[in-house]
Amino acid sequence: MNKFTRCANGVIAADASVFNRLQTADSASLLLLSDTHGAVDAVRWIFTAAGSSCDACLFAGDGAADILSLVREAAAGALTIPPVILMAQGNCDSERYPPVLHNTEEPKPFGLPMYQQKLIAGQRILLTHGHLYHVELDSRKLCMAAEHQGCTIAVYGHTHIQNIENFGSVTAINPGSPLRPRGQSYGGFAIISLRTLQAQPAAGTGNEKDDATAELFGSVQFYRLMQDRSGSFSAAVHAEYPLRFAE
Repeated sequence: MNKFTRCANGVIAADASVFNRLQTADSASLLLLSDTHGAVDAVRWIFTAAGSSCDACLFAGDGAADILSLVREAAAGALTIPPVILMAQGNCDSERYPPVLHNTEEPKPFGLPMYQQKLIAGQRILLTHGHLYHVELDSRKLCMAAEHQGCTIAVYGHTHIQNIENFGSVTAINPGSPLRPRGQSYGGFAIISLRTLQAQPAAGTGNEKDDATAELFGSVQFYRLMQDRSGSFSAAVHAEYPLRFAE
């Protein structure tokens, strides 16, 4: 069996220290999922194929029961999932679910917040479903809310359309829906890679330590999920966008 713990509402991790280390890590790979709507087999495949190499999964809602069922499988040792799972409540999700993990004396119901605001690899990320910000129109209102909260990245869902937009200092990313894409979008998921580099000033200035700066580089890869006639899944990157943030 694998050990997981409920760190807070909407947060499950291998243990609290794993989640804490993620906040100040020099790099992080984040699996983005949303709008699974019962596609448990597809998410199980995504976790198996990509989740084991990611530091966390950010789930933007609508299909929370799918994610929680796979957490139970992982706790029983039947599946490998990312060591940290962050979840936000979608408009088709419940506010509370039965206890997910029973390794405590008093298992508590698992609550889902409307949004999560977390520090990951030095960057503050807003995770929400998006319906309260009318993302079906555009992500401007969401980005404004994220910027107000000091976030540089906003992860959302709801539209079932893979998308990346920039408004102000915020990059909004929608991973789409694994099996229910809309419009011209592919069904699939996304992965964000973040990496902090320490830039040292030229030697001999006398203020090398004080003048040292840190820059965060990253990229977003959008994956297309495919299923053949036998039901087997595969995935491939179909688009990649660079990210760069100055601290």
